[in-house]
Amino acid sequence: MRTRRTVFNIHLYIGLAVGLFLILSGLTGSMIVFREEIEKLMHPELLETTASGERLPVQSVLNTIKRVYPEDKIVFIRMPRTLRETYLFKMNSAHDLFVYADPYSGEVLGAHRQEDTLIGWVALVHTELLIGERGKTTLGVAALLLICMSITGIYLWWPPNGKISRGLKIDWRGPWKKLVFDMHRAFGIYSVLFLLIVAFTGISLVFNKTVAEVTNFLTASAPRPSPPLSNSLEETGTMPPIDDLLHKANRILSGPTTWITFPQTPDAPLVIRKKMPGELNPNGKSFIYFDQYKGEVLLVEDTSSAPVGTRIYNAFYPLHTGVLGGLPTRILQVIVGFLPLLLFVTGYVMWINRRKARGYRSASKNSSGSRHEK
Repeated sequence: MRTRRTVFNIHLYIGLAVGLFLILSGLTGSMIVFREEIEKLMHPELLETTASGERLPVQSVLNTIKRVYPEDKIVFIRMPRTLRETYLFKMNSAHDLFVYADPYSGEVLGAHRQEDTLIGWVALVHTELLIGERGKTTLGVAALLLICMSITGIYLWWPPNGKISRGLKIDWRGPWKKLVFDMHRAFGIYSVLFLLIVAFTGISLVFNKTVAEVTNFLTASAPRPSPPLSNSLEETGTMPPIDDLLHKANRILSGPTTWITFPQTPDAPLVIRKKMPGELNPNGKSFIYFDQYKGEVLLVEDTSSAPVGTRIYNAFYPLHTGVLGGLPTRILQVIVGFLPLLLFVTGYVMWINRRKARGYRSASKNSSGSRHEK
């Protein structure tokens, strides 16, 4: 009984401490499951083009962006994945602008900060609570505590008499207090596996280095190689034409290019990211690193030949976002995002009811003691 009381208190106080963070994370997570579809509905003029024909060389579009934003450096380009999709440029500026360009005309279609759009703002709340690294760490700790709460919840749910079926049913016609209890107990156990997956994969995105190291250790896998460096002694002041590097990358790995990340320091490499057949991550996890001055290939990371630990770690992001199984799992992920709200509300009501009952019993004892004294 004492063990159960201790476990109950751990479950209760974790829920009270981080419940609001988990609700916020869950609801915003549900919204950004369909982030791309929502953005295309709200900003079709930025994300889709009606032009057709032959696309301009990437370098031509790149030069236009540099001409329009001469004071800013380009952090990355998200490449079009369909015939109608536009380029997305992330700029390293005081405003952290996202700039959109037409791949056929090279025209700059518009720009905004991430927090200027509703879904972009929601994504920032979900990933960092609008406060940067401190927010990410806070959410990572909350996810760790969600795992603890899930484990203690399983312990508390387990029927002492072994009648598991009782813990799976909801008496919809019973007294409202019992209904709240049944809902918390049943929905909690039905959702515990999904919550554990979301919590663990969320932790892997916040504390990625630690989780990757643990995954490699458990699978006896070699770690990912460190990003190579460009030879800054060969600095020429110019970068090789990006289209030449793309052609070179296509000869090495055949999958479509999804991102190009540009060097921000004199010794950083230029990185071309690709999605290979069968990859779970929608953006791919295969990378080709180039010397930013001479265009030489410094390193190739092909996920199809990656160690087991790396391939397992690469599956965490698709699991977290729900893209692993297509539309059905994305819809399931939306539903899972509402569960922290349901469990917190029912748990909070149960706690209030318990406090009231305790207050009534205390008042009853005091009243009885007063009568005896008389």
